[in-house]
Amino acid sequence: MQFILPCLGISCVVLTICGCGSGSDDAGAAAAIPLSISNPESTTGKSAEAATAKPQETVISAAVEQLVGRARASVVGGQNAVAIESLSQAIGIAPNDSRLLRMRADVYEVMGEFANARADFSMAIQADPENAALYNVRGYFLMTRGLTDEALKDFQKAIELDSQLVEALNNRGLIALSKQDYAAAEADFSRAIEGNRKYADAWNNRGFCRFKNGQLETALSDLKQALALNPKYLTAWNNCGLVHMEQQDYESAVTAFSKAIELSPLDVRWFNHRRTAYQKLERFAEASADEHQIRWLTGLEAITRKVAANAANPAVWIARANYLATGNQFGAAIQDYSRALALRPGHPEALTGRAKAWMKTGELQKAMTDIDESLVVAKSQEAFSIRGDAWMELKNFDQAVQDYESAQRFDNQVVEAYRARGEQRKAAGQTELAEADFSKADEITATLSGRGPDSKRTAVAPNAFPDLPE
Repeated sequence: MQFILPCLGISCVVLTICGCGSGSDDAGAAAAIPLSISNPESTTGKSAEAATAKPQETVISAAVEQLVGRARASVVGGQNAVAIESLSQAIGIAPNDSRLLRMRADVYEVMGEFANARADFSMAIQADPENAALYNVRGYFLMTRGLTDEALKDFQKAIELDSQLVEALNNRGLIALSKQDYAAAEADFSRAIEGNRKYADAWNNRGFCRFKNGQLETALSDLKQALALNPKYLTAWNNCGLVHMEQQDYESAVTAFSKAIELSPLDVRWFNHRRTAYQKLERFAEASADEHQIRWLTGLEAITRKVAANAANPAVWIARANYLATGNQFGAAIQDYSRALALRPGHPEALTGRAKAWMKTGELQKAMTDIDESLVVAKSQEAFSIRGDAWMELKNFDQAVQDYESAQRFDNQVVEAYRARGEQRKAAGQTELAEADFSKADEITATLSGRGPDSKRTAVAPNAFPDLPE
């Protein structure tokens, strides 16, 4: 499985192969801040040690756990520096607590401070040298940094201390796989599976290993077992597609790659693979659609690089949000607009952009909130126009017309607003007002068709998201 740091959306990179690694104490736990580490005092009751602890020891333990709790909350809130400070204070109280050192190492890794992370992993091992899981965790960290020889030594040591540590067996297998030593890799993956039949990573990795070794049927069997254990296993779906391609079963390959796309729609690799399968099937229109999406994703990658280089500038987040919206990725666009607003609260362009994205997701009240805030900051025709559309969705035609008039907008949507308000007024017995609305609707219709006195006037609709560049 790929390990995701909680609430940060950052995944660990595992070599340059399609297997997956494991760096946790438990096959199903996240290799990050080990929130799953059990605290006896916070589960079913106090441990025997806690029950017999001296008063001073109890006070120290409580202080450490309070700092750990603060660190966890800080990580969830994206305040990694605060987490480091809290963990450092805890380590000052309990310098030989390997758990604390490992947690701080994980936070340093998230922050990209790899030298500090490595130092803490090593100090954790020094504090608890018989802990096989700590060697595995450090090995996984080293493996993700490309230091495979050093990582291999850690995995070897972990297995020496605990021959049934399936995560270490799996990770050692990944290193063998990266070196194309398929026999050694398959042996380690098989041992991991024997140790835990529900270990989806090992099934996937052995399947990929067998695929690379030309054992297509057994590879597919392993990959299907991985998917039976985890139907949302992205890498396993991709690997299934690769096996089907090798078998020339292109229809099944399309199905597998489509599932990968469904699970991860912003990864260009799946589209590349599916396009090839479509081409083999001579389904050229669908291949062309994938090619279009590949170009869009390539553009997204370029914008993302700019964001990474200048993340403190709200303009780059807005640019990526606008681009995401052209691909109908409105949820992701909303996140980027929100990042821009976190950097510069009240930014009108970010507020109107996010409002349009909220509209696309059906969140009308949130769209209204953003537009109202935008209009407080700066009056704009676009903002009035967007709010008019929101009022239309809410069937408040009077407010819609007022906002369209403020926007100086003239198009078929405005015609519909006048006619709908006219019908409401007619039903309420307001005959003259209704006739005025119907007349205005006819006037705009004539203008749009080139028959009215202002037929040269350009219809003004709300600005769309930027077009997808060719």
